[in-house]
Amino acid sequence: MLWLPALHSAPGNPPLAVSDAAAVALETALLEPLAAESQLSAALLIDPWFCRWAATDCPAAQTIAELARQFAIGLADRLKSLPSQPPCWLRPSVGDAQAFAAQAESIRNQALQLELLGLPAAASPAFFERLLHAVPDYGSQIVMSDYLLEMPGIDWRLSRLIALVHQPNRCEIDLEQAKLAAMKELAYGASHEINNPLANISGRAQSLLRDEPDPRRRRLLKAIDAQAIRAHEMISDLMLFAHPPALVLEEVDLVQLVNQCVAEMQPIAETQQIELHSETPSEPLTAQLDATQTLVAILALLRNSVEAIGFGGSITTELQGCDEWAEIAVTDTGPGVPVEVREHMFDPFYSGREAGRGLGFGLSKCWRIAQLHGGNVKLVESGPVGCRFVLRLPIAEREA
Repeated sequence: MLWLPALHSAPGNPPLAVSDAAAVALETALLEPLAAESQLSAALLIDPWFCRWAATDCPAAQTIAELARQFAIGLADRLKSLPSQPPCWLRPSVGDAQAFAAQAESIRNQALQLELLGLPAAASPAFFERLLHAVPDYGSQIVMSDYLLEMPGIDWRLSRLIALVHQPNRCEIDLEQAKLAAMKELAYGASHEINNPLANISGRAQSLLRDEPDPRRRRLLKAIDAQAIRAHEMISDLMLFAHPPALVLEEVDLVQLVNQCVAEMQPIAETQQIELHSETPSEPLTAQLDATQTLVAILALLRNSVEAIGFGGSITTELQGCDEWAEIAVTDTGPGVPVEVREHMFDPFYSGREAGRGLGFGLSKCWRIAQLHGGNVKLVESGPVGCRFVLRLPIAEREA
Protein backbone atom coordinates (compact mmCIF):
# COMPACT_ATOMS: atom_id res chain seq x y z
CA MET A 1 0.00 0.00 0.00
CA LEU A 2 1.20 3.53 -0.85
CA TRP A 3 0.30 7.05 0.08
CA LEU A 4 -0.78 8.93 -3.06
CA PRO A 5 -0.65 12.73 -2.78
CA ALA A 6 -3.88 14.58 -3.54
CA LEU A 7 -4.40 15.52 -7.17
CA HIS A 8 -5.49 18.96 -5.96
CA SER A 9 -4.15 20.69 -2.86
CA ALA A 10 -7.51 22.22 -1.89
CA PRO A 11 -8.89 21.50 1.62
CA GLY A 12 -10.72 18.20 1.80
CA ASN A 13 -8.38 16.48 -0.64
CA PRO A 14 -5.85 14.81 1.65
CA PRO A 15 -3.39 12.13 0.53
CA LEU A 16 -4.90 8.64 0.41
CA ALA A 17 -3.47 5.19 0.82
CA VAL A 18 -4.17 2.95 -2.16
CA SER A 19 -3.44 -0.68 -2.87
CA ASP A 20 -0.30 -1.84 -4.62
CA ALA A 21 -2.64 -3.12 -7.34
CA ALA A 22 -3.78 0.45 -7.95
CA ALA A 23 -0.19 1.69 -8.00
CA VAL A 24 0.71 -0.99 -10.54
CA ALA A 25 -2.30 0.05 -12.65
CA LEU A 26 -1.02 3.64 -12.70
CA GLU A 27 2.43 2.46 -13.65
CA THR A 28 1.13 0.20 -16.42
CA ALA A 29 -1.19 2.90 -17.75
CA LEU A 30 1.75 5.30 -18.09
CA LEU A 31 3.94 2.74 -19.82
CA GLU A 32 1.20 1.27 -22.03
CA PRO A 33 -1.27 4.07 -22.92
CA LEU A 34 -3.32 1.80 -25.18
CA ALA A 35 -4.15 -0.43 -22.20
CA ALA A 36 -4.64 2.43 -19.73
CA GLU A 37 -8.44 2.35 -19.62
CA SER A 38 -8.75 -1.38 -18.93
CA GLN A 39 -5.93 -1.35 -16.35
CA LEU A 40 -7.42 1.59 -14.45
CA SER A 41 -10.93 0.16 -14.59
CA ALA A 42 -9.81 -3.11 -12.97
CA ALA A 43 -8.03 -1.25 -10.16
CA LEU A 44 -10.90 1.18 -9.57
CA LEU A 45 -13.33 -1.73 -9.13
CA ILE A 46 -11.40 -3.24 -6.22
CA ASP A 47 -10.00 -0.12 -4.59
CA PRO A 48 -12.51 2.43 -3.22
CA TRP A 49 -9.71 4.73 -2.07
CA PHE A 50 -8.19 4.80 -5.54
CA CYS A 51 -11.66 5.45 -6.93
CA ARG A 52 -12.17 8.41 -4.60
CA TRP A 53 -8.68 9.72 -5.41
CA ALA A 54 -9.26 9.60 -9.18
CA ALA A 55 -12.81 11.01 -8.95
CA THR A 56 -11.47 14.33 -7.56
CA ASP A 57 -10.17 15.03 -11.07
CA CYS A 58 -13.16 13.64 -13.02
CA PRO A 59 -16.29 14.99 -11.29
CA ALA A 60 -18.53 14.30 -14.31
CA ALA A 61 -18.04 10.52 -14.21
CA GLN A 62 -21.15 8.49 -13.31
CA THR A 63 -19.76 4.94 -13.37
CA ILE A 64 -16.45 3.14 -12.90
CA ALA A 65 -16.21 2.65 -16.67
CA GLU A 66 -16.67 6.40 -17.28
CA LEU A 67 -14.16 7.28 -14.58
CA ALA A 68 -11.53 4.95 -16.07
CA ARG A 69 -12.13 6.40 -19.54
CA GLN A 70 -11.94 10.02 -18.40
CA PHE A 71 -9.01 9.52 -16.06
CA ALA A 72 -6.98 7.68 -18.74
CA ILE A 73 -7.17 10.73 -21.03
CA GLY A 74 -4.16 12.92 -20.40
CA LEU A 75 -3.00 10.72 -17.51
CA ALA A 76 0.63 11.83 -17.81
CA ASP A 77 -0.40 15.50 -17.71
CA ARG A 78 -2.52 14.86 -14.62
CA LEU A 79 0.32 13.17 -12.79
CA LYS A 80 2.70 16.02 -13.55
CA SER A 81 0.97 17.90 -10.73
CA LEU A 82 2.08 15.29 -8.20
CA PRO A 83 5.30 15.72 -6.20
CA SER A 84 7.88 13.22 -7.42
CA GLN A 85 9.78 12.91 -4.13
CA PRO A 86 9.01 11.47 -0.65
CA PRO A 87 7.33 11.75 1.77
CA CYS A 88 4.33 11.57 -0.57
CA TRP A 89 5.30 8.10 -1.82
CA LEU A 90 6.11 6.49 1.54
CA ARG A 91 4.24 3.36 2.64
CA PRO A 92 1.72 3.66 5.52
CA SER A 93 2.46 1.89 8.75
CA VAL A 94 1.22 -1.69 9.14
CA GLY A 95 -1.62 -0.52 11.36
CA ASP A 96 -2.74 2.17 8.93
CA ALA A 97 -2.53 -0.27 6.02
CA GLN A 98 -4.74 -2.82 7.79
CA ALA A 99 -7.26 -0.13 8.74
CA PHE A 100 -7.47 1.20 5.19
CA ALA A 101 -7.81 -2.34 3.82
CA ALA A 102 -10.62 -3.18 6.22
CA GLN A 103 -12.44 0.05 5.43
CA ALA A 104 -12.06 -0.57 1.69
CA GLU A 105 -13.53 -4.06 1.95
CA SER A 106 -16.46 -2.74 3.97
CA ILE A 107 -17.15 0.02 1.44
CA ARG A 108 -16.95 -2.36 -1.48
CA ASN A 109 -19.27 -4.92 0.15
CA GLN A 110 -21.88 -2.25 0.82
CA ALA A 111 -21.59 -0.94 -2.74
CA LEU A 112 -22.01 -4.40 -4.27
CA GLN A 113 -25.29 -4.88 -2.38
CA LEU A 114 -26.74 -1.92 -4.28
CA GLU A 115 -26.31 -3.43 -7.74
CA LEU A 116 -29.72 -3.53 -9.45
CA LEU A 117 -31.10 -5.08 -12.61
CA GLY A 118 -28.03 -7.22 -13.15
CA LEU A 119 -25.79 -4.29 -14.07
CA PRO A 120 -22.07 -5.14 -13.86
CA ALA A 121 -20.21 -3.16 -11.23
CA ALA A 122 -18.25 -1.12 -13.80
CA ALA A 123 -21.48 0.16 -15.39
CA SER A 124 -23.56 0.60 -12.23
CA PRO A 125 -24.13 4.22 -11.16
CA ALA A 126 -25.31 2.97 -7.74
CA PHE A 127 -22.11 1.01 -7.17
CA PHE A 128 -20.01 4.03 -8.17
CA GLU A 129 -21.98 6.41 -5.94
CA ARG A 130 -21.60 4.13 -2.92
CA LEU A 131 -17.86 3.75 -3.48
CA LEU A 132 -17.53 7.52 -3.32
CA HIS A 133 -19.78 8.19 -0.34
CA ALA A 134 -20.26 5.03 1.74
CA VAL A 135 -19.21 5.13 5.41
CA PRO A 136 -17.15 2.09 6.45
CA ASP A 137 -18.87 -0.47 8.70
CA TYR A 138 -16.42 -2.02 11.16
CA GLY A 139 -18.76 -4.83 12.23
CA SER A 140 -17.08 -7.55 10.20
CA GLN A 141 -14.51 -7.14 7.48
CA ILE A 142 -12.49 -9.49 5.36
CA VAL A 143 -9.25 -7.75 4.48
CA MET A 144 -8.66 -7.90 0.76
CA SER A 145 -5.45 -9.64 -0.29
CA ASP A 146 -4.78 -6.95 -2.88
CA TYR A 147 -4.25 -4.47 -0.10
CA LEU A 148 -1.84 -6.54 1.95
CA LEU A 149 0.12 -7.97 -0.98
CA GLU A 150 3.29 -5.95 -1.31
CA MET A 151 4.68 -5.79 -4.82
CA PRO A 152 8.47 -5.38 -4.60
CA GLY A 153 9.78 -2.11 -5.95
CA ILE A 154 6.45 -0.47 -6.68
CA ASP A 155 7.10 2.34 -4.17
CA TRP A 156 10.29 3.55 -5.84
CA ARG A 157 9.31 2.51 -9.40
CA LEU A 158 6.15 4.57 -9.41
CA SER A 159 7.83 7.63 -7.90
CA ARG A 160 10.65 7.36 -10.42
CA LEU A 161 8.16 7.04 -13.26
CA ILE A 162 6.36 10.17 -12.07
CA ALA A 163 9.73 11.94 -11.97
CA LEU A 164 10.26 11.00 -15.62
CA VAL A 165 6.80 12.38 -16.43
CA HIS A 166 8.05 15.67 -14.99
CA GLN A 167 11.02 15.56 -17.39
CA PRO A 168 9.76 13.92 -20.62
CA ASN A 169 12.45 15.53 -22.76
CA ARG A 170 15.18 13.99 -20.64
CA CYS A 171 13.72 10.54 -21.21
CA GLU A 172 13.47 11.13 -24.96
CA ILE A 173 17.04 12.38 -25.14
CA ASP A 174 18.36 9.35 -23.25
CA LEU A 175 16.41 7.04 -25.55
CA GLU A 176 17.73 8.77 -28.68
CA GLN A 177 21.31 8.62 -27.43
CA ALA A 178 21.02 4.91 -26.61
CA LYS A 179 19.51 4.24 -30.04
CA LEU A 180 22.30 6.12 -31.83
CA ALA A 181 25.00 4.32 -29.84
CA ALA A 182 23.53 0.95 -30.79
CA MET A 183 23.23 2.01 -34.44
CA LYS A 184 26.88 3.12 -34.56
CA GLU A 185 28.05 -0.21 -33.23
CA LEU A 186 25.90 -2.06 -35.76
CA ALA A 187 27.00 0.19 -38.63
CA TYR A 188 30.71 -0.29 -38.01
CA GLY A 189 30.32 -4.06 -37.79
CA ALA A 190 28.04 -4.28 -40.81
CA SER A 191 30.26 -2.12 -43.01
CA HIS A 192 33.23 -4.38 -42.39
CA GLU A 193 31.59 -7.80 -42.27
CA ILE A 194 28.96 -7.34 -44.98
CA ASN A 195 30.49 -4.93 -47.50
CA ASN A 196 33.39 -7.27 -48.31
CA PRO A 197 31.16 -10.22 -49.32
CA LEU A 198 28.90 -7.82 -51.24
CA ALA A 199 31.87 -6.47 -53.19
CA ASN A 200 32.91 -10.04 -53.97
CA ILE A 201 29.41 -10.96 -55.20
CA SER A 202 29.16 -7.83 -57.34
CA GLY A 203 32.62 -8.35 -58.81
CA ARG A 204 31.97 -12.00 -59.71
CA ALA A 205 28.61 -11.12 -61.31
CA GLN A 206 30.20 -8.38 -63.42
CA SER A 207 33.04 -10.70 -64.44
CA LEU A 208 30.63 -13.42 -65.57
CA LEU A 209 28.46 -10.85 -67.31
CA ARG A 210 31.28 -9.76 -69.65
CA ASP A 211 31.54 -13.19 -71.34
CA GLU A 212 27.91 -14.33 -71.07
CA PRO A 213 26.09 -14.43 -74.46
CA ASP A 214 22.77 -15.89 -73.24
CA PRO A 215 20.16 -13.05 -72.76
CA ARG A 216 18.35 -14.83 -69.90
CA ARG A 217 21.54 -15.49 -67.95
CA ARG A 218 22.67 -11.91 -68.55
CA ARG A 219 19.41 -10.64 -66.99
CA LEU A 220 19.97 -12.87 -63.97
CA LEU A 221 23.57 -11.71 -63.53
CA LYS A 222 22.51 -8.07 -63.84
CA ALA A 223 19.86 -8.66 -61.15
CA ILE A 224 22.49 -10.20 -58.83
CA ASP A 225 24.81 -7.24 -59.36
CA ALA A 226 22.01 -4.71 -58.85
CA GLN A 227 20.88 -6.32 -55.59
CA ALA A 228 24.45 -6.47 -54.27
CA ILE A 229 24.87 -2.77 -55.03
CA ARG A 230 21.49 -2.04 -53.38
CA ALA A 231 22.58 -3.85 -50.22
CA HIS A 232 25.86 -1.89 -50.25
CA GLU A 233 23.89 1.36 -50.50
CA MET A 234 21.78 0.30 -47.50
CA ILE A 235 24.97 -0.18 -45.47
CA SER A 236 26.08 3.27 -46.62
CA ASP A 237 22.75 4.70 -45.44
CA LEU A 238 23.26 3.02 -42.10
CA MET A 239 26.71 4.58 -41.78
CA LEU A 240 25.27 7.97 -42.72
CA PHE A 241 22.66 7.60 -39.98
CA ALA A 242 25.11 6.42 -37.31
CA HIS A 243 28.08 8.61 -38.20
CA PRO A 244 27.03 11.43 -40.55
CA PRO A 245 29.52 13.94 -41.95
CA ALA A 246 29.90 17.27 -40.21
CA LEU A 247 27.42 19.92 -41.28
CA VAL A 248 28.63 22.53 -43.77
CA LEU A 249 26.49 25.48 -42.78
CA GLU A 250 25.81 28.22 -45.28
CA GLU A 251 23.06 30.69 -46.07
CA VAL A 252 20.35 28.77 -47.92
CA ASP A 253 17.17 30.05 -49.52
CA LEU A 254 14.58 27.48 -48.40
CA VAL A 255 12.05 28.70 -50.98
CA GLN A 256 14.45 27.76 -53.77
CA LEU A 257 15.41 24.49 -52.05
CA VAL A 258 11.81 23.35 -51.56
CA ASN A 259 10.91 24.19 -55.16
CA GLN A 260 13.99 22.27 -56.34
CA CYS A 261 12.88 19.19 -54.40
CA VAL A 262 9.37 19.34 -55.83
CA ALA A 263 10.81 19.70 -59.35
CA GLU A 264 13.06 16.67 -58.85
CA MET A 265 10.11 14.53 -57.74
CA GLN A 266 7.86 15.73 -60.57
CA PRO A 267 8.85 13.06 -63.18
CA ILE A 268 8.26 10.20 -60.73
CA ALA A 269 4.95 11.71 -59.60
CA GLU A 270 3.75 12.10 -63.19
CA THR A 271 4.35 8.42 -63.98
CA GLN A 272 2.16 7.55 -60.97
CA GLN A 273 -0.43 10.25 -61.78
CA ILE A 274 0.21 12.05 -58.49
CA GLU A 275 -0.34 15.81 -58.38
CA LEU A 276 2.39 17.83 -56.65
CA HIS A 277 1.55 21.22 -55.17
CA SER A 278 3.97 23.70 -53.65
CA GLU A 279 3.02 26.61 -51.39
CA THR A 280 6.03 28.80 -50.62
CA PRO A 281 6.47 32.49 -49.69
CA SER A 282 6.92 34.97 -52.52
CA GLU A 283 10.05 36.33 -50.80
CA PRO A 284 13.23 34.33 -50.03
CA LEU A 285 13.39 32.60 -46.64
CA THR A 286 17.03 32.21 -45.73
CA ALA A 287 18.53 30.00 -43.02
CA GLN A 288 21.96 28.77 -41.92
CA LEU A 289 21.79 25.12 -43.01
CA ASP A 290 23.69 22.39 -44.78
CA ALA A 291 22.09 22.67 -48.24
CA THR A 292 22.95 19.14 -49.39
CA GLN A 293 21.68 17.36 -46.30
CA THR A 294 18.57 19.54 -46.05
CA LEU A 295 17.80 18.62 -49.67
CA VAL A 296 18.10 14.92 -48.75
CA ALA A 297 15.72 15.40 -45.80
CA ILE A 298 13.01 17.14 -47.84
CA LEU A 299 13.29 14.62 -50.69
CA ALA A 300 12.94 11.79 -48.14
CA LEU A 301 9.57 13.18 -47.00
CA LEU A 302 8.37 13.57 -50.58
CA ARG A 303 9.49 10.05 -51.56
CA ASN A 304 7.75 8.63 -48.51
CA SER A 305 4.50 10.25 -49.61
CA VAL A 306 4.88 9.16 -53.25
CA GLU A 307 5.54 5.56 -52.21
CA ALA A 308 2.62 5.64 -49.76
CA ILE A 309 0.13 6.89 -52.35
CA GLY A 310 1.23 4.48 -55.07
CA PHE A 311 -1.06 5.68 -57.88
CA GLY A 312 -3.27 8.74 -58.06
CA GLY A 313 -3.73 11.30 -55.29
CA SER A 314 -1.89 14.47 -54.38
CA ILE A 315 0.96 15.85 -52.27
CA THR A 316 1.19 19.41 -50.99
CA THR A 317 4.47 20.90 -49.76
CA GLU A 318 4.22 24.05 -47.65
CA LEU A 319 6.98 26.33 -46.34
CA GLN A 320 6.59 29.01 -43.73
CA GLY A 321 8.84 30.89 -41.33
CA CYS A 322 7.83 31.38 -37.71
CA ASP A 323 9.99 33.33 -35.25
CA GLU A 324 13.35 31.53 -35.24
CA TRP A 325 12.12 28.44 -37.08
CA ALA A 326 11.27 27.35 -40.60
CA GLU A 327 8.63 24.66 -41.04
CA ILE A 328 8.33 22.46 -44.13
CA ALA A 329 5.08 20.49 -44.15
CA VAL A 330 4.38 17.60 -46.55
CA THR A 331 0.74 16.50 -46.69
CA ASP A 332 -0.39 13.53 -48.79
CA THR A 333 -3.53 11.54 -49.55
CA GLY A 334 -1.95 8.14 -48.90
CA PRO A 335 -2.87 5.75 -46.09
CA GLY A 336 -2.43 6.87 -42.51
CA VAL A 337 0.05 5.44 -40.02
CA PRO A 338 -1.44 3.09 -37.39
CA VAL A 339 -0.87 4.06 -33.76
CA GLU A 340 1.19 0.95 -33.06
CA VAL A 341 3.58 1.82 -35.90
CA ARG A 342 4.19 5.45 -34.93
CA GLU A 343 6.67 4.71 -32.13
CA HIS A 344 8.93 3.11 -34.78
CA MET A 345 8.35 5.89 -37.29
CA PHE A 346 11.98 6.98 -37.55
CA ASP A 347 13.71 3.69 -36.70
CA PRO A 348 16.14 2.64 -39.46
CA PHE A 349 14.89 -0.21 -41.69
CA TYR A 350 11.56 -0.46 -39.87
CA SER A 351 8.82 -1.17 -42.41
CA GLY A 352 5.14 -0.47 -41.92
CA ARG A 353 4.13 -1.90 -45.29
CA GLU A 354 2.06 -4.64 -43.71
CA ALA A 355 0.00 -1.82 -42.19
CA GLY A 356 -0.47 -0.14 -45.59
CA ARG A 357 2.34 2.40 -45.48
CA GLY A 358 6.05 1.71 -45.89
CA LEU A 359 8.43 3.80 -43.80
CA GLY A 360 11.77 2.67 -45.20
CA PHE A 361 15.07 4.35 -44.40
CA GLY A 362 14.21 7.78 -45.79
CA LEU A 363 12.35 8.99 -42.70
CA SER A 364 15.26 7.88 -40.49
CA LYS A 365 17.67 9.98 -42.55
CA CYS A 366 15.27 12.92 -42.41
CA TRP A 367 15.03 12.64 -38.62
CA ARG A 368 18.83 12.39 -38.27
CA ILE A 369 19.48 15.41 -40.47
CA ALA A 370 16.87 17.46 -38.61
CA GLN A 371 18.41 16.44 -35.28
CA LEU A 372 21.91 17.44 -36.45
CA HIS A 373 20.59 20.90 -37.29
CA GLY A 374 18.92 21.22 -33.88
CA GLY A 375 15.45 20.71 -35.34
CA ASN A 376 12.97 17.84 -35.55
CA VAL A 377 10.50 16.08 -37.80
CA LYS A 378 7.12 14.88 -36.60
CA LEU A 379 3.96 13.22 -37.83
CA VAL A 380 1.40 15.86 -36.84
CA GLU A 381 -1.71 14.45 -38.54
CA SER A 382 -2.70 10.95 -39.59
CA GLY A 383 -6.11 9.49 -40.30
CA PRO A 384 -7.53 6.60 -42.30
CA VAL A 385 -6.55 8.64 -45.36
CA GLY A 386 -3.69 11.10 -45.42
CA CYS A 387 -0.63 12.07 -43.41
CA ARG A 388 1.07 15.35 -42.61
CA PHE A 389 4.75 15.47 -41.69
CA VAL A 390 6.43 18.67 -40.52
CA LEU A 391 10.20 19.21 -40.77
CA ARG A 392 11.24 21.99 -38.38
CA LEU A 393 14.64 23.65 -38.84
CA PRO A 394 16.27 26.63 -37.11
CA ILE A 395 16.63 29.77 -39.22
CA ALA A 396 19.62 31.18 -37.34
CA GLU A 397 22.94 29.40 -36.95
CA ARG A 398 23.18 27.55 -33.63
CA GLU A 399 25.78 28.59 -31.10
CA ALA A 400 28.60 26.08 -30.65
